[in-house]
Parts: sequence; C-alpha cells; structure tokens
Amino acid sequence: MTRLRAEPRCIAFVLLAWAALAQAQGTGGRGGVFSVSPRLSATQTLTDNLQLTERDKDAALITTLSPGLSITSRTGALQGSLDYAMNGILYAKTDQPSRVQNALSATARAELVADALYVDMRAGIGQQSVSAFGLQSAPSLDGQGGQGGVSSLTNSNQRETLTYSVSPVLQGKLGGLASYVLRGEFSGSDARGSELGDSRGRGTSLQVNQLGARAFAWWLQLNTHETRSSGSASAPRSTSLRLGANYRPDPDWVFSANAGQERSNYLGNAQSSGTTAGATASWTPSTRTRIGLDLQRHAYGNSHGLTLEHRLARSVWRYSDQQSTVVGNTGSAGGARSNYDQFFLLFASQEPDPVKRDTFVRAYLQSQGLSADAPVAGGFLSTGPSRLRNQQLAVTLQGVRASLTGQFNRSVSGRLGSNVNQGSLADSSKIEQRSMSLSASYQLGATSGLTLIATRQESAGDTSRQSTQLTSYFANWTARLGNQLAAQLGARHSRFEGVTSYTENAVLLTLTQQF
Repeated sequence: MTRLRAEPRCIAFVLLAWAALAQAQGTGGRGGVFSVSPRLSATQTLTDNLQLTERDKDAALITTLSPGLSITSRTGALQGSLDYAMNGILYAKTDQPSRVQNALSATARAELVADALYVDMRAGIGQQSVSAFGLQSAPSLDGQGGQGGVSSLTNSNQRETLTYSVSPVLQGKLGGLASYVLRGEFSGSDARGSELGDSRGRGTSLQVNQLGARAFAWWLQLNTHETRSSGSASAPRSTSLRLGANYRPDPDWVFSANAGQERSNYLGNAQSSGTTAGATASWTPSTRTRIGLDLQRHAYGNSHGLTLEHRLARSVWRYSDQQSTVVGNTGSAGGARSNYDQFFLLFASQEPDPVKRDTFVRAYLQSQGLSADAPVAGGFLSTGPSRLRNQQLAVTLQGVRASLTGQFNRSVSGRLGSNVNQGSLADSSKIEQRSMSLSASYQLGATSGLTLIATRQESAGDTSRQSTQLTSYFANWTARLGNQLAAQLGARHSRFEGVTSYTENAVLLTLTQQF
C-alpha cells in the first residue's frame, strides 16, 4: 500500500526550530552570525512534450511557484546551513493535475554540552529514478534559477526521496591516557509513492585514540550497524573491532594501518565472521593540494578510496575513486553537488570563512545560471547490500569574465552475495551509469551573463536491452534587474533513447526575488 509521508510537517518543524534559535541567539539578517534569506521564484515553461512520448506529443504551459528559504548559522548552539524550496507546479493546456515538489539540503551541528555532547544532522530531498533502465528526463530550473531541483515534466520513473541522518556524539578523555568519541547514528530514506527505497538504519561506533603521542599513536574502533528495508525480510547488519596505529613523520604526511575482526550477513542471511585489515595514507603539502589513499580488506568484498585535489588561483582539479558496500539506494536524493563543491574549493583563498563562502558560492552560481547540483545520473532506488564503485573527474577553470566546468562520473553497482535485491539490481547483476557535463558561462556585463550546458547520461545492465541514453542541451541568459531581483531566460533540448524514446524542447522564463 502506498504511504503518504509527513515530511512537510517535519520541514515546518525544522524551519520553526531555526527561527526560534535565531531569536534565542539574538542576531539575524544578512551578514550576521545568523542569516535568514527568504526568496520567491516563478518559472514559466513551454514544452512540446510534457508526457515524454515519441508520438502524440502533449504540448503544455507549466507554471512553477517556488517560495524558498536559506538559513546559515556560524555561531551559538546550532551551526550549519539549510536551503529549502516548496515548488508548486501548475499545468495549462493539458489534463495533467497540479502537484507539489520539495527540495531540501541541510547540514547542522547542535552543541548540547560544551566540548562534550553534540548532535550532527543531515537531510536532503530531491528527485531520484526508480529504475536505472526506466524513463529519464532532464531537470527543469531549480528554485534559484539553475538546472536542478524541480522536475516539472511527467515522468512515472521519478520519486521524491527524503534522506536523513541524526548522530548524537559524546566525547571526552580517559584520564591522561586516551580520548574517546562515542557516536550513535539513526538514518532513513523514504520515497514518496513507493516502498522501494524505504529504509531505516541504526548504528553505534566507539573510537578511542591515544593522547600525548608524537610520531606514533594507537587507536581502537568498534562499529555496529543494521539497516531494515520495507518489503525485505532480511536486515543487513555488521559488527567490527579494529586496532590500529598512526605514524606522522612530518606535518605533511600521515600513515595508518589496522587489523581486526568483523561479522556480517552481507553475503547471505547467515552471519559469517572474518578478519579485516587495511592501510591509509595522506599527503597535504599545502592548503591547495591534497592526496589521500584508503585500502581496506573485508570478507564480503574489499573497499578503497583515492582522492586527488589541487587548486590554483583560477582553477580546481579533482579526481576521486571510491569503492564500498552500501545498503539501500545508490546515489543520494538531491543530486551530486559537484558544481557547488568545485566553486566552494575554488573560492577558498578569497573567503576562508566556510559559512560566508557558502553564501558567496550560492550567489555566484545563481548569477551564472548554474545549479549547485550537477546534472548527473543520481542512482536508483534499491534494497539490500550492493557493491558500489564511483569515479569522478571534475575540472573548473575561471577567467576574468568566463568560467568552464567539465565533469565526468562513472558508477558501477553490483549485487552482493546471495542477498535478494529489489528494483534494477533484481533484473541485472551489475549496472553501470556514466554521466558527462560541460558548462560554460560568460559575463556579458555587470548585470547579465550567458550559460551553455551540455550533458549526457548513460545506463547499461547485463543485456543490450537494459540500456538508456539521455542527451540534453541548455542555453540560459541571466540578468539582475535590481538589488534583489534576478531573471533568467532559457531553452532546453533533450533526446532520450531507451524503453520509450523521445525528444523534448522547451523555453523557460524565471524571476527570483530575494528578500
């Protein structure tokens, strides 16, 4: 039975809590230690293929009203950022009923007892594909004028998905010998209109680190985790105990090695035990360069992580290669925040304060007609444990009046052991998804600019029939009409090849008023 979620009430509670905190901290407005920035966006879209069909196209006029709110805090008991938009979508010249979509990105830390007890919180709401091989569609304009959060076309393969995690943390010292960090985690995922992808997770971790060490230091780590998915009889769980040592020969280099025991049912319903071991290394020769390597051995499948990151005065180069075991959905609601991450790193020297830089980056992306979420394949709904390898290469170049960002992402998901998965991994043992995007923006004048974006998304399974390709092109002109009013005029062309092939063209006009 389809369940109706109560996330609007949860969102309302979160917003009220932030507002109450603003009053308690006694600061507000733009530029303060606590900043609240309301906005209202209106988008008018004319599409020639609302239903995304090859024949009998349904042209429609779409109006999207998006009241939104951005909140940041960099002092007091609660620190973090929140961006939320409620998107009301109304259709004309078609029988399609109106609907509401939510978009949320929030990260916060609440300190309950100074230097001892705090709570980490994360939440996101976005659009995610049910099937990797189902109908795919290009995003519409988001609430701040870039390609992103809103999906106004009719696509039965998309679900609004909420992901969240709450982690209470207790930290302290054991005499003068060691420090400890005890962390709990409560997480979940909910897909509107579907039980596929719904899950609840809980876990505990204890980290004990040696105090007073110089070059060498020992540590101990205990982890337990369990995830329960709707419609699945099994509950993947794991427990591990590891003992490790760190070696830091100089401030630039850090090495670590560990070994221990673990127990899990990832390869089947029965619990199995095995040894685990691993090693990590990181090199940070400057604030502009970082290289990290992580290799871990597990009985249910090895994992690794490689990160290369280098920043110049006007460019950022990033590469990552991660392989791990995941339980539940592949990808995350809200998309991959590659555009945001690229420019957040690029502007580090201009604005060292991370909260001020957050506001600066969002304003810059809006002025360039870019979304914080890069238009990449966002995974698919799933249950059960699976192996996920994700590779990403991103390059951003910035000139005096122009910027260029290129991104390539490849993810490979595979079934793990004899556990039964639902969704696309029930039909294919391995799914490969690739996405490529190239974004170029040029500042025409002090208040206007032009942005061109080309994207391609591909999915492939075990057979030739399990294949999809979506190619999209965007052209956007942005202009600032006043101190707080911005406009964007855009055009979109998409071509999809898969179970139902189609082409779609649209023109869009967006007005965004900041308050």
